[in-house]
Amino acid sequence: MADVVEPLTLSRGLGFNVMGGKEQNSPIYISRIIPGGVADRHGGLKRGDQLLSVNGVSVEGENHEKAVELLKQAIGSVKLIVRYTPKVLEEMEMRFDKQRNTRRRQ
Repeated sequence: MADVVEPLTLSRGLGFNVMGGKEQNSPIYISRIIPGGVADRHGGLKRGDQLLSVNGVSVEGENHEKAVELLKQAIGSVKLIVRYTPKVLEEMEMRFDKQRNTRRRQ
C-alpha cells in the first residue's frame, strides 16, 4: 500500500538520498534521511521508502538519473508518493556492496 507524504515546502533540497533505478534493475528507494534536513524535520519519510512519484510524475521503472532530476526540479511544495519496504532496501544494499567489493578486487 502506498502512502501520500504531505507536501514538503522547500527552500533548498529535500534532505534525503536515493538509490536504485532501472539501470540497476531495482526500484528507487530513500537510502538516507539527512539529519536536520527538510525530510527529517517533516517526519513523513523513512529510510527504506520506495519512491513511486514526485509531484504526480511516476518514477516507477525509471532510471536513477531521471528520478534525481525530478527531485532537483521540485520547487516550493512537493508531493511524494512512497511505499515503505525496508526488506527490499536491505537486499539492494547487500547486492550493491557485493558488486562494489567485486569491482575493487579486479
